[in-house]
Amino acid sequence: MNEKIINSSSSLFLYNTLTQKKELFSPIRSRKVCMYCCGVTPYGNTHIGHTRTFFSYDLLFRILKDLNYDVEWARNITDIDDKIIQKAQEEGVTCREIANRYVTEQDEVLKFFQLKKPDHEPKVTEHIPQIISLIQTLIEKEYAYPSLSGVYFRVRKFLEYGKLSKNNIEELSKGVRIEVEETKEDSLDFVLWKAAKPKEIFWESPWGNGRPGWHIECSAMIQSLFGNSIDIHMGGRDLIFPHHEAEIAQSESAHGKLLSNYWLHTGMVTLYGEKMSKSTNHFVGIKDFLNKYPPEVLRLFFLSVSYTQSLDFTFEIVLENLKKLSRLYRFVSLVESYLNFNPISNRNKKDYEKTIFSEIPKMKNEMREFLYDDLNSSAALSVFFEFVRKTNSSLSEMEKTNCQLSPMDRHNLENHWYDLKKWMKNTLGLFQMVSDEFFRNLLKYNLVNEISIDQIDCKIEARNKARELKNWSLSDKIRDDLFKQGIQIQDTPSGTKWTVVL
Repeated sequence: MNEKIINSSSSLFLYNTLTQKKELFSPIRSRKVCMYCCGVTPYGNTHIGHTRTFFSYDLLFRILKDLNYDVEWARNITDIDDKIIQKAQEEGVTCREIANRYVTEQDEVLKFFQLKKPDHEPKVTEHIPQIISLIQTLIEKEYAYPSLSGVYFRVRKFLEYGKLSKNNIEELSKGVRIEVEETKEDSLDFVLWKAAKPKEIFWESPWGNGRPGWHIECSAMIQSLFGNSIDIHMGGRDLIFPHHEAEIAQSESAHGKLLSNYWLHTGMVTLYGEKMSKSTNHFVGIKDFLNKYPPEVLRLFFLSVSYTQSLDFTFEIVLENLKKLSRLYRFVSLVESYLNFNPISNRNKKDYEKTIFSEIPKMKNEMREFLYDDLNSSAALSVFFEFVRKTNSSLSEMEKTNCQLSPMDRHNLENHWYDLKKWMKNTLGLFQMVSDEFFRNLLKYNLVNEISIDQIDCKIEARNKARELKNWSLSDKIRDDLFKQGIQIQDTPSGTKWTVVL
Protein backbone atom coordinates (compact mmCIF):
# COMPACT_ATOMS: atom_id res chain seq x y z
CA MET A 1 0.00 0.00 0.00
CA ASN A 2 2.74 2.46 0.96
CA GLU A 3 4.62 1.74 -2.25
CA LYS A 4 1.63 2.62 -4.41
CA ILE A 5 1.22 5.89 -2.56
CA ILE A 6 4.88 6.69 -3.25
CA ASN A 7 4.41 5.81 -6.93
CA SER A 8 1.30 7.87 -7.55
CA SER A 9 2.78 10.96 -5.91
CA SER A 10 6.17 10.70 -7.64
CA SER A 11 7.06 13.08 -10.44
CA LEU A 12 8.35 12.10 -13.84
CA PHE A 13 10.68 14.42 -15.72
CA LEU A 14 11.30 14.04 -19.45
CA TYR A 15 13.67 15.83 -21.81
CA ASN A 16 11.45 17.51 -24.39
CA THR A 17 13.15 18.01 -27.76
CA LEU A 18 10.62 20.73 -28.55
CA THR A 19 11.63 22.96 -25.63
CA GLN A 20 15.17 21.54 -25.33
CA LYS A 21 14.85 21.15 -21.59
CA LYS A 22 13.79 18.64 -18.97
CA GLU A 23 10.16 19.11 -18.00
CA LEU A 24 7.74 17.78 -15.41
CA PHE A 25 5.45 15.32 -17.16
CA SER A 26 1.78 16.22 -16.93
CA PRO A 27 -0.61 14.28 -19.16
CA ILE A 28 -3.61 15.85 -20.88
CA ARG A 29 -6.06 13.59 -19.04
CA SER A 30 -5.11 12.99 -15.40
CA ARG A 31 -3.81 9.37 -15.18
CA LYS A 32 -4.26 8.47 -18.87
CA VAL A 33 -1.27 8.68 -21.26
CA CYS A 34 -1.53 8.53 -25.05
CA MET A 35 1.78 7.79 -26.75
CA TYR A 36 2.77 7.36 -30.41
CA CYS A 37 6.09 5.83 -31.44
CA CYS A 38 7.53 5.62 -34.94
CA GLY A 39 8.09 2.09 -36.20
CA VAL A 40 10.11 0.71 -39.10
CA THR A 41 9.74 0.57 -42.84
CA PRO A 42 9.73 -3.23 -43.35
CA TYR A 43 11.84 -3.81 -46.47
CA GLY A 44 14.78 -5.63 -44.83
CA ASN A 45 16.02 -7.39 -41.72
CA THR A 46 15.45 -5.72 -38.37
CA HIS A 47 18.81 -4.58 -36.96
CA ILE A 48 20.36 -3.37 -33.72
CA GLY A 49 19.63 0.28 -34.50
CA HIS A 50 15.88 -0.36 -34.78
CA THR A 51 15.93 -2.46 -31.64
CA ARG A 52 17.59 0.25 -29.55
CA THR A 53 14.65 2.55 -30.37
CA PHE A 54 12.14 -0.21 -29.55
CA PHE A 55 13.89 -0.81 -26.20
CA SER A 56 13.55 2.92 -25.43
CA TYR A 57 9.81 2.74 -26.12
CA ASP A 58 9.64 -0.31 -23.87
CA LEU A 59 11.51 1.39 -21.01
CA LEU A 60 9.28 4.47 -21.16
CA PHE A 61 6.14 2.31 -21.17
CA ARG A 62 7.36 0.28 -18.18
CA ILE A 63 8.22 3.40 -16.17
CA LEU A 64 4.85 4.98 -16.93
CA LYS A 65 3.18 1.78 -15.71
CA ASP A 66 5.36 1.82 -12.59
CA LEU A 67 3.92 5.28 -11.94
CA ASN A 68 0.44 3.73 -12.22
CA TYR A 69 -0.50 5.52 -15.43
CA ASP A 70 -3.03 4.00 -17.79
CA VAL A 71 -1.00 3.92 -21.01
CA GLU A 72 -2.39 3.54 -24.52
CA TRP A 73 0.27 3.54 -27.18
CA ALA A 74 0.82 2.91 -30.86
CA ARG A 75 3.82 1.97 -33.00
CA ASN A 76 3.14 2.38 -36.71
CA ILE A 77 4.20 0.25 -39.66
CA THR A 78 5.09 2.07 -42.89
CA ASP A 79 4.02 -0.71 -45.23
CA ILE A 80 4.18 1.30 -48.47
CA ASP A 81 7.31 3.23 -49.40
CA ASP A 82 9.79 3.71 -52.28
CA LYS A 83 12.13 1.06 -50.84
CA ILE A 84 9.33 -1.47 -50.40
CA ILE A 85 8.18 -0.86 -53.97
CA GLN A 86 11.72 -1.31 -55.26
CA LYS A 87 12.23 -4.52 -53.29
CA ALA A 88 8.90 -5.91 -54.52
CA GLN A 89 9.78 -5.13 -58.14
CA GLU A 90 13.21 -6.76 -57.78
CA GLU A 91 11.66 -9.96 -56.39
CA GLY A 92 8.56 -9.94 -58.58
CA VAL A 93 6.17 -10.01 -55.62
CA THR A 94 3.63 -7.60 -54.14
CA CYS A 95 4.45 -4.82 -51.70
CA ARG A 96 2.18 -6.52 -49.17
CA GLU A 97 4.27 -9.69 -49.34
CA ILE A 98 7.48 -7.75 -48.68
CA ALA A 99 5.98 -5.80 -45.77
CA ASN A 100 4.33 -8.85 -44.19
CA ARG A 101 7.55 -10.88 -44.45
CA TYR A 102 9.64 -8.41 -42.49
CA VAL A 103 6.90 -7.44 -40.04
CA THR A 104 6.50 -11.12 -39.17
CA GLU A 105 10.26 -11.47 -38.72
CA GLN A 106 10.34 -8.35 -36.55
CA ASP A 107 7.54 -9.61 -34.32
CA GLU A 108 9.18 -13.02 -33.93
CA VAL A 109 12.58 -11.72 -32.86
CA LEU A 110 11.20 -8.97 -30.60
CA LYS A 111 9.37 -11.62 -28.57
CA PHE A 112 12.77 -12.94 -27.51
CA PHE A 113 13.53 -9.58 -25.89
CA GLN A 114 10.31 -9.52 -23.85
CA LEU A 115 9.39 -6.13 -25.33
CA LYS A 116 5.91 -4.90 -24.51
CA LYS A 117 3.54 -5.06 -27.47
CA PRO A 118 1.80 -1.79 -28.36
CA ASP A 119 -1.98 -1.46 -28.16
CA HIS A 120 -2.06 -0.39 -31.81
CA GLU A 121 0.16 -1.18 -34.80
CA PRO A 122 -1.46 0.91 -37.53
CA LYS A 123 -0.44 0.37 -41.14
CA VAL A 124 -0.40 3.06 -43.80
CA THR A 125 -2.34 0.95 -46.29
CA GLU A 126 -5.16 0.54 -43.77
CA HIS A 127 -5.52 4.33 -43.29
CA ILE A 128 -5.78 5.66 -46.84
CA PRO A 129 -9.25 7.25 -46.30
CA GLN A 130 -8.00 9.07 -43.19
CA ILE A 131 -4.92 10.27 -45.06
CA ILE A 132 -7.01 11.57 -47.98
CA SER A 133 -9.37 13.34 -45.55
CA LEU A 134 -6.47 15.09 -43.79
CA ILE A 135 -4.99 16.22 -47.10
CA GLN A 136 -8.37 17.60 -48.14
CA THR A 137 -8.52 19.62 -44.90
CA LEU A 138 -5.06 21.05 -45.58
CA ILE A 139 -6.04 22.00 -49.15
CA GLU A 140 -9.23 23.70 -47.91
CA LYS A 141 -7.18 25.74 -45.43
CA GLU A 142 -4.70 26.55 -48.23
CA TYR A 143 -1.81 24.85 -46.47
CA ALA A 144 -1.57 22.40 -49.36
CA TYR A 145 -2.09 22.43 -53.10
CA PRO A 146 -2.41 19.83 -55.87
CA SER A 147 -0.06 19.77 -58.84
CA LEU A 148 0.79 17.46 -61.73
CA SER A 149 3.17 15.38 -59.61
CA GLY A 150 1.03 15.20 -56.48
CA VAL A 151 -0.14 17.28 -53.54
CA TYR A 152 2.35 19.43 -51.62
CA PHE A 153 2.43 21.19 -48.26
CA ARG A 154 3.19 24.93 -48.26
CA VAL A 155 6.02 25.04 -45.75
CA ARG A 156 6.31 28.85 -45.58
CA LYS A 157 2.63 29.21 -44.70
CA PHE A 158 3.19 27.35 -41.42
CA LEU A 159 5.10 30.07 -39.56
CA GLU A 160 6.42 27.76 -36.83
CA TYR A 161 8.13 25.37 -39.26
CA GLY A 162 11.49 24.46 -37.73
CA LYS A 163 10.45 24.79 -34.08
CA LEU A 164 11.28 21.15 -33.29
CA SER A 165 14.57 20.85 -35.17
CA LYS A 166 15.54 24.52 -34.56
CA ASN A 167 16.19 24.89 -38.28
CA ASN A 168 15.97 28.33 -39.83
CA ILE A 169 13.66 28.28 -42.82
CA GLU A 170 15.83 30.65 -44.84
CA GLU A 171 18.90 28.51 -44.20
CA LEU A 172 16.94 25.42 -45.22
CA SER A 173 16.05 26.96 -48.58
CA LYS A 174 19.69 27.38 -49.56
CA GLY A 175 20.87 24.66 -51.88
CA VAL A 176 17.52 22.86 -52.00
CA ARG A 177 16.49 21.98 -55.53
CA ILE A 178 13.29 20.74 -57.13
CA GLU A 179 13.52 17.29 -58.68
CA VAL A 180 12.76 17.03 -62.40
CA GLU A 181 9.49 15.14 -61.88
CA GLU A 182 8.23 17.52 -59.19
CA THR A 183 5.90 20.42 -59.90
CA LYS A 184 5.71 22.45 -56.72
CA GLU A 185 5.60 26.14 -55.82
CA ASP A 186 8.61 26.24 -53.51
CA SER A 187 11.67 24.05 -53.15
CA LEU A 188 10.92 23.63 -49.41
CA ASP A 189 7.40 22.22 -49.97
CA PHE A 190 7.10 18.51 -49.20
CA VAL A 191 4.85 15.92 -50.75
CA LEU A 192 1.60 14.74 -49.14
CA TRP A 193 0.33 12.64 -52.04
CA LYS A 194 2.51 11.21 -54.82
CA ALA A 195 1.02 10.88 -58.29
CA ALA A 196 1.12 7.29 -59.52
CA LYS A 197 4.03 6.13 -61.67
CA PRO A 198 3.73 3.30 -64.23
CA LYS A 199 3.62 -0.20 -62.72
CA GLU A 200 3.51 1.13 -59.14
CA ILE A 201 0.84 0.42 -56.55
CA PHE A 202 -1.74 3.23 -56.23
CA TRP A 203 -5.02 4.32 -54.65
CA GLU A 204 -7.72 6.52 -56.09
CA SER A 205 -8.01 10.06 -54.75
CA PRO A 206 -9.64 13.42 -55.65
CA TRP A 207 -6.27 14.38 -57.20
CA GLY A 208 -5.84 11.24 -59.27
CA ASN A 209 -4.29 7.86 -58.63
CA GLY A 210 -1.33 7.86 -56.27
CA ARG A 211 -0.07 6.99 -52.80
CA PRO A 212 0.71 8.84 -49.56
CA GLY A 213 3.91 10.72 -48.90
CA TRP A 214 5.99 9.60 -45.94
CA HIS A 215 5.11 12.30 -43.38
CA ILE A 216 1.33 12.46 -43.78
CA GLU A 217 0.79 8.88 -42.62
CA CYS A 218 1.72 9.52 -38.96
CA SER A 219 -0.39 12.67 -38.69
CA ALA A 220 -3.41 10.82 -40.04
CA MET A 221 -2.94 7.73 -37.88
CA ILE A 222 -2.43 9.75 -34.70
CA GLN A 223 -5.65 11.65 -35.35
CA SER A 224 -7.50 8.43 -36.14
CA LEU A 225 -6.33 6.70 -32.94
CA PHE A 226 -6.05 9.49 -30.38
CA GLY A 227 -7.60 12.69 -31.71
CA ASN A 228 -5.80 15.96 -32.42
CA SER A 229 -3.31 15.95 -29.52
CA ILE A 230 -1.26 13.30 -27.71
CA ASP A 231 0.93 13.32 -24.63
CA ILE A 232 4.15 11.80 -25.98
CA HIS A 233 5.63 11.32 -29.44
CA MET A 234 8.83 9.27 -29.54
CA GLY A 235 11.25 8.15 -32.23
CA GLY A 236 14.87 7.97 -33.29
CA ARG A 237 16.90 11.19 -33.37
CA ASP A 238 17.23 10.87 -37.16
CA LEU A 239 13.47 11.50 -37.45
CA ILE A 240 13.50 14.99 -35.89
CA PHE A 241 14.00 16.50 -39.33
CA PRO A 242 12.31 16.30 -41.70
CA HIS A 243 9.79 13.67 -40.54
CA HIS A 244 8.67 14.93 -37.14
CA GLU A 245 8.98 18.55 -38.21
CA ALA A 246 6.63 17.80 -41.10
CA GLU A 247 4.20 15.94 -38.82
CA ILE A 248 3.92 19.02 -36.61
CA ALA A 249 3.34 21.30 -39.60
CA GLN A 250 0.62 19.08 -41.08
CA SER A 251 -1.29 18.29 -37.89
CA GLU A 252 -1.14 21.73 -36.30
CA SER A 253 -2.06 23.46 -39.56
CA ALA A 254 -5.08 21.19 -39.94
CA HIS A 255 -6.35 21.33 -36.34
CA GLY A 256 -4.79 24.39 -34.72
CA LYS A 257 -3.66 22.37 -31.68
CA LEU A 258 -0.31 21.04 -30.48
CA LEU A 259 0.30 17.62 -31.97
CA SER A 260 2.25 16.38 -28.95
CA ASN A 261 3.13 17.93 -25.60
CA TYR A 262 6.39 15.99 -25.27
CA TRP A 263 8.82 14.91 -28.00
CA LEU A 264 11.36 12.26 -27.00
CA HIS A 265 14.18 11.07 -29.23
CA THR A 266 16.52 8.11 -28.96
CA GLY A 267 20.23 8.49 -29.75
CA MET A 268 21.58 6.83 -32.87
CA VAL A 269 23.53 3.57 -32.96
CA THR A 270 26.80 3.27 -34.84
CA LEU A 271 28.68 0.07 -35.64
CA TYR A 272 32.38 0.37 -34.85
CA GLY A 273 32.12 4.12 -35.26
CA GLU A 274 30.20 4.16 -38.54
CA LYS A 275 26.50 4.76 -39.17
CA MET A 276 24.41 1.59 -39.06
CA SER A 277 22.30 1.36 -42.20
CA LYS A 278 20.37 -1.27 -44.14
CA SER A 279 20.97 0.55 -47.42
CA THR A 280 24.76 0.20 -47.08
CA ASN A 281 24.54 -3.30 -45.53
CA HIS A 282 26.50 -2.00 -42.53
CA PHE A 283 24.42 -3.37 -39.69
CA VAL A 284 24.01 -6.27 -37.27
CA GLY A 285 20.79 -8.15 -37.86
CA ILE A 286 18.81 -9.16 -34.80
CA LYS A 287 18.58 -12.76 -36.00
CA ASP A 288 22.37 -12.93 -36.26
CA PHE A 289 22.76 -11.41 -32.80
CA LEU A 290 20.37 -13.91 -31.23
CA ASN A 291 22.35 -16.79 -32.70
CA LYS A 292 25.42 -15.64 -30.73
CA TYR A 293 24.16 -14.08 -27.50
CA PRO A 294 21.27 -14.34 -25.03
CA PRO A 295 18.62 -11.63 -25.62
CA GLU A 296 18.87 -10.08 -22.17
CA VAL A 297 22.46 -8.94 -22.73
CA LEU A 298 21.26 -6.44 -25.35
CA ARG A 299 18.78 -4.98 -22.88
CA LEU A 300 21.54 -4.52 -20.28
CA PHE A 301 23.75 -2.92 -22.95
CA PHE A 302 21.05 -0.38 -23.86
CA LEU A 303 20.11 0.28 -20.22
CA SER A 304 23.75 1.09 -19.44
CA VAL A 305 23.59 4.28 -21.52
CA SER A 306 20.97 7.05 -21.47
CA TYR A 307 18.38 6.56 -24.22
CA THR A 308 19.16 10.08 -25.52
CA GLN A 309 22.87 9.41 -26.07
CA SER A 310 24.46 7.99 -29.20
CA LEU A 311 25.74 4.46 -28.77
CA ASP A 312 28.57 2.67 -30.56
CA PHE A 313 27.91 -1.04 -30.94
CA THR A 314 30.89 -3.40 -30.84
CA PHE A 315 31.02 -7.09 -30.04
CA GLU A 316 33.71 -6.36 -27.45
CA ILE A 317 31.26 -4.14 -25.53
CA VAL A 318 28.57 -6.80 -25.87
CA LEU A 319 30.91 -9.35 -24.28
CA GLU A 320 31.63 -6.96 -21.40
CA ASN A 321 27.90 -6.57 -20.81
CA LEU A 322 27.43 -10.33 -20.97
CA LYS A 323 30.03 -10.65 -18.21
CA LYS A 324 28.11 -8.07 -16.17
CA LEU A 325 24.86 -9.93 -16.74
CA SER A 326 26.48 -13.20 -15.66
CA ARG A 327 27.73 -11.54 -12.48
CA LEU A 328 24.21 -10.33 -11.75
CA TYR A 329 22.71 -13.79 -12.21
CA ARG A 330 25.53 -15.28 -10.11
CA PHE A 331 24.61 -12.81 -7.38
CA VAL A 332 20.94 -13.78 -7.64
CA SER A 333 21.88 -17.44 -7.34
CA LEU A 334 23.97 -16.76 -4.23
CA VAL A 335 21.38 -14.58 -2.48
CA GLU A 336 18.56 -17.02 -3.12
CA SER A 337 20.61 -19.86 -1.68
CA TYR A 338 20.22 -18.12 1.67
CA LEU A 339 16.46 -18.27 1.27
CA ASN A 340 16.44 -21.99 0.62
CA PHE A 341 18.25 -23.46 3.61
CA ASN A 342 17.26 -24.30 7.15
CA PRO A 343 19.19 -22.16 9.66
CA ILE A 344 18.51 -24.71 12.42
CA SER A 345 21.17 -26.94 10.80
CA ASN A 346 23.73 -24.22 11.47
CA ARG A 347 23.31 -23.94 15.22
CA ASN A 348 27.09 -23.92 15.62
CA LYS A 349 27.24 -20.55 13.82
CA LYS A 350 26.63 -17.21 15.46
CA ASP A 351 24.49 -14.47 13.94
CA TYR A 352 26.25 -11.95 11.73
CA GLU A 353 26.22 -8.58 13.47
CA LYS A 354 25.85 -6.35 10.42
CA THR A 355 22.60 -6.04 8.48
CA ILE A 356 22.86 -6.89 4.79
CA PHE A 357 19.37 -6.72 3.33
CA SER A 358 17.62 -4.04 5.36
CA GLU A 359 18.41 -1.35 2.76
CA ILE A 360 16.58 -3.02 -0.17
CA PRO A 361 13.44 -0.81 -0.02
CA LYS A 362 15.54 2.35 0.25
CA MET A 363 17.75 1.21 -2.65
CA LYS A 364 14.72 0.46 -4.82
CA ASN A 365 13.29 3.92 -4.22
CA GLU A 366 16.67 5.44 -5.09
CA MET A 367 16.65 3.50 -8.36
CA ARG A 368 13.12 4.75 -8.99
CA GLU A 369 14.18 8.36 -8.50
CA PHE A 370 16.78 7.99 -11.24
CA LEU A 371 14.34 6.26 -13.60
CA TYR A 372 11.79 9.01 -13.06
CA ASP A 373 14.50 11.52 -14.00
CA ASP A 374 14.28 11.19 -17.80
CA LEU A 375 14.55 7.38 -17.72
CA ASN A 376 18.08 7.46 -16.26
CA SER A 377 18.56 3.69 -16.36
CA SER A 378 22.35 4.00 -16.28
CA ALA A 379 22.32 5.69 -12.86
CA ALA A 380 19.64 3.29 -11.59
CA LEU A 381 21.79 0.31 -12.57
CA SER A 382 24.81 1.87 -10.85
CA VAL A 383 22.84 1.89 -7.60
CA PHE A 384 22.05 -1.80 -8.01
CA PHE A 385 25.63 -2.75 -8.92
CA GLU A 386 26.85 -0.96 -5.78
CA PHE A 387 24.32 -2.97 -3.76
CA VAL A 388 25.67 -6.15 -5.37
CA ARG A 389 29.25 -5.19 -4.51
CA LYS A 390 28.48 -4.38 -0.86
CA THR A 391 26.32 -7.47 -0.40
CA ASN A 392 28.93 -9.80 -1.89
CA SER A 393 31.53 -8.28 0.41
CA SER A 394 29.32 -8.73 3.49
CA LEU A 395 28.38 -12.30 2.60
CA SER A 396 32.04 -13.16 2.06
CA GLU A 397 32.95 -11.67 5.46
CA MET A 398 30.07 -13.54 7.05
CA GLU A 399 31.31 -16.88 5.69
CA LYS A 400 34.92 -16.20 6.71
CA THR A 401 33.84 -15.47 10.29
CA ASN A 402 31.68 -18.63 10.38
CA CYS A 403 28.50 -16.62 10.86
CA GLN A 404 24.98 -16.88 9.53
CA LEU A 405 22.27 -14.34 8.74
CA SER A 406 20.55 -12.97 11.81
CA PRO A 407 16.80 -13.63 12.13
CA MET A 408 16.15 -9.95 11.34
CA ASP A 409 18.27 -10.11 8.17
CA ARG A 410 16.54 -13.30 7.05
CA HIS A 411 13.24 -11.50 7.63
CA ASN A 412 14.43 -8.56 5.50
CA LEU A 413 15.60 -10.90 2.76
CA GLU A 414 12.39 -12.89 2.69
CA ASN A 415 10.20 -9.77 2.69
CA HIS A 416 12.05 -7.62 0.19
CA TRP A 417 14.16 -9.72 -2.18
CA TYR A 418 11.50 -11.20 -4.44
CA ASP A 419 9.65 -7.90 -4.49
CA LEU A 420 12.87 -6.23 -5.73
CA LYS A 421 13.41 -8.87 -8.39
CA LYS A 422 9.82 -8.64 -9.58
CA TRP A 423 10.06 -4.84 -9.76
CA MET A 424 13.32 -4.99 -11.76
CA LYS A 425 11.76 -7.49 -14.13
CA ASN A 426 8.65 -5.36 -14.64
CA THR A 427 10.36 -1.96 -14.83
CA LEU A 428 13.82 -2.62 -16.28
CA GLY A 429 13.06 -5.90 -18.01
CA LEU A 430 15.95 -7.69 -16.27
CA PHE A 431 15.95 -11.11 -14.59
CA GLN A 432 13.56 -12.65 -17.09
CA MET A 433 14.93 -16.09 -16.20
CA VAL A 434 15.75 -17.94 -13.00
CA SER A 435 19.52 -18.05 -12.46
CA ASP A 436 19.96 -21.81 -13.05
CA GLU A 437 18.03 -21.54 -16.30
CA PHE A 438 20.15 -18.56 -17.40
CA PHE A 439 23.45 -20.40 -16.97
CA ARG A 440 22.18 -23.62 -18.54
CA ASN A 441 20.91 -21.59 -21.47
CA LEU A 442 24.25 -19.75 -21.74
CA LEU A 443 26.09 -22.98 -22.58
CA LYS A 444 24.36 -23.27 -25.95
CA TYR A 445 26.12 -20.15 -27.27
CA ASN A 446 29.57 -21.83 -27.13
CA LEU A 447 31.04 -18.86 -25.26
CA VAL A 448 33.03 -21.17 -22.95
CA ASN A 449 35.01 -24.35 -23.61
CA GLU A 450 32.59 -26.96 -24.86
CA ILE A 451 31.05 -28.83 -21.94
CA SER A 452 27.59 -30.28 -21.43
CA ILE A 453 25.25 -29.89 -18.49
CA ASP A 454 25.45 -33.66 -17.86
CA GLN A 455 29.26 -33.48 -17.70
CA ILE A 456 29.07 -30.60 -15.22
CA ASP A 457 26.57 -32.44 -13.02
CA CYS A 458 28.72 -35.59 -13.04
CA LYS A 459 31.84 -33.66 -12.01
CA ILE A 460 29.96 -31.87 -9.21
CA GLU A 461 28.67 -35.21 -7.95
CA ALA A 462 32.24 -36.61 -7.97
CA ARG A 463 33.47 -33.51 -6.12
CA ASN A 464 30.76 -33.83 -3.48
CA LYS A 465 31.75 -37.46 -2.87
CA ALA A 466 35.39 -36.43 -2.58
CA ARG A 467 34.42 -33.81 0.00
CA GLU A 468 32.43 -36.39 1.97
CA LEU A 469 35.57 -38.55 2.07
CA LYS A 470 37.63 -35.46 3.00
CA ASN A 471 39.68 -35.94 -0.17
CA TRP A 472 40.35 -32.22 -0.45
CA SER A 473 43.03 -32.50 -3.13
CA LEU A 474 40.65 -34.32 -5.50
CA SER A 475 37.84 -31.94 -4.63
CA ASP A 476 40.05 -28.93 -5.42
CA LYS A 477 41.28 -30.51 -8.66
CA ILE A 478 37.72 -31.07 -9.95
CA ARG A 479 36.82 -27.48 -8.98
CA ASP A 480 39.92 -26.10 -10.76
CA ASP A 481 39.36 -28.24 -13.86
CA LEU A 482 35.79 -26.96 -14.16
CA PHE A 483 36.97 -23.37 -13.73
CA LYS A 484 39.42 -23.83 -16.61
CA GLN A 485 36.41 -24.80 -18.72
CA GLY A 486 34.55 -21.65 -17.68
CA ILE A 487 32.43 -23.19 -14.91
CA GLN A 488 32.59 -21.78 -11.39
CA ILE A 489 31.48 -23.80 -8.38
CA GLN A 490 29.58 -22.08 -5.57
CA ASP A 491 29.22 -23.91 -2.26
CA THR A 492 26.12 -22.17 -0.96
CA PRO A 493 24.08 -22.67 2.22
CA SER A 494 21.52 -24.64 0.23
CA GLY A 495 23.96 -26.80 -1.74
CA THR A 496 26.51 -26.71 -4.55
CA LYS A 497 25.65 -24.58 -7.56
CA TRP A 498 27.51 -23.81 -10.76
CA THR A 499 27.66 -20.70 -12.87
CA VAL A 500 29.41 -19.71 -16.10
CA VAL A 501 32.47 -17.46 -15.95
CA LEU A 502 33.33 -15.54 -19.12
